[in-house]
Amino acid sequence: MTIRSMTTWLCRLLVLVLLSVVSIGCGGPRGGPVDSSKVQDVLKTFLKAWQDGKKADDLKPDIVGVDRDWSAGKKLVSFEIKPNETNQGTTLRFSVQLTLKDDKGTESKSTAIYNVTTAPAVTVIRDDDD
Repeated sequence: MTIRSMTTWLCRLLVLVLLSVVSIGCGGPRGGPVDSSKVQDVLKTFLKAWQDGKKADDLKPDIVGVDRDWSAGKKLVSFEIKPNETNQGTTLRFSVQLTLKDDKGTESKSTAIYNVTTAPAVTVIRDDDD
């Protein structure tokens, strides 16, 4: 075998390996479409736990969630999930009106955006404030 034929063979093998890796990595989101009512129930459970004085870790392993106000110790007085969720494949994006109370007892209202997914894990992630 000459150096040239060996180089050609190695190049072909490398291309084959790269194509295999790329095709595996480009499969798109795993799981089927999201069930809107199930996802909204997950968000309600997450927010109700906060409102009831629990910690986000209390929901694990069923729901993994993050909210910076909850982590900062603010209390959730009330919430209203707006009926305008956005479907993003395996994730639904919700706008939620929150009424919060800080450690001094001062109440404030804000709108939070939550991304909720059920595959591969059930997660609730606060994304942004309006």
